[in-house]
Amino acid sequence: MTLSRHFYEIDEVHAVLQYSSTRNDKRETIFWCYELLSSGYGSEAISTLFESWIWYKGPFSLSWLRTAQHLSGSEITESDILLSAYQLSWIPCERRDHSLWNILVLTAQGVIPDRVTPKTPPYLPSDNANEIYMVRALFQGKAYSAWWMSRHLSNERVWEILRWYVRHHCPAHSESYLVGFDLLENYESLLGYKSEEYDIIIRCLAVLSCCLNYEQQEQSWKMLPLEIEPSIQTALDEWDKEVGQPIHRRYSIPTACLYGRTTRGRMKWTESTISQLGYLEKNIKGCPFWDGILEEYHREGKWQSDDMRELFYNRYIAEHPDEWTSSEKQKSHGDGIMGPKEESSIAVYSKRFFNCFSRYAWHLLPIIQSITHSDTNPITIISLLQPPTPITDDILRPVRRRVCI
Repeated sequence: MTLSRHFYEIDEVHAVLQYSSTRNDKRETIFWCYELLSSGYGSEAISTLFESWIWYKGPFSLSWLRTAQHLSGSEITESDILLSAYQLSWIPCERRDHSLWNILVLTAQGVIPDRVTPKTPPYLPSDNANEIYMVRALFQGKAYSAWWMSRHLSNERVWEILRWYVRHHCPAHSESYLVGFDLLENYESLLGYKSEEYDIIIRCLAVLSCCLNYEQQEQSWKMLPLEIEPSIQTALDEWDKEVGQPIHRRYSIPTACLYGRTTRGRMKWTESTISQLGYLEKNIKGCPFWDGILEEYHREGKWQSDDMRELFYNRYIAEHPDEWTSSEKQKSHGDGIMGPKEESSIAVYSKRFFNCFSRYAWHLLPIIQSITHSDTNPITIISLLQPPTPITDDILRPVRRRVCI
């Protein structure tokens, strides 16, 4: 386990940053983002913020993409990252959404999509029946149907259709959509890596983003603040002066954010991480900040001398965690959260972290509870996806209203 600049577990800092940003706790979001930055984890902070947006905001908070675009560049400052963290946590709760997760759950269970109606936009991309079905589903806001059909098309064709669609049917925000799609197709510039799983996740998110009606688009693309509010900026200035001091440890890690995401989140109640603070020299290794500092005092991985070791402690660790009170230690370390016989599961993880609004899919609790996979990483859902069900004439035939006499 690696410790941060102020001796929080790094995996827990990532977890709490994601947690606080989804709960619209602006001050704590900035604090935890600042902790990652002061520990040398700038790229990882961007990745965590991006993942938080993907899973908890997504289609209904597209404006964050516009402001996050500068994070994909080569010249990024800590102020840029802090502002993006603030903007993500500023997004109102009513724009929070878990549709992406629920749509992927439906896909994992091989659920048959709804049929679409004859309601058709004025323009169509082609006379291909499958593509017409997908465009109608987008136009009618039937997200799962649109996503289901997109799985029968090539990746390149799906992005072509989505770009065509926003040019013709989202004129007020077409430019913003196109810029956002460019960024999503190159999502590794924000996430930090590319994978087959995230190729699917991002494509699904893009499809969902085109299913918004006009009012939803207006809210989703609504401008975010261009600067951090004065009270939080004042707090940031105070934290700058306290860096490296025990007083900087203002906040505790909430155990509610740990399940399935961290080492402690997989530990039993009878186990504890408190002892990790006693092995400080071992556990600060791996943190970019501490590795950079230790290079000055080490030679070939060992202290140059006892005097150099003492000098290091005097400069950077005036008060060893062993001297902290129990309550101070428990701000960053403590007991596990799992019961004696409890095992982690994706179903419990979903219940804890994906139980909020889902505008495109709902009433999925029985389906989610039937998933028995023990890996709690959300991208695990991709490995559970069923092959797309075959296209039939019944699915393609539009639903028509008939008058019964």
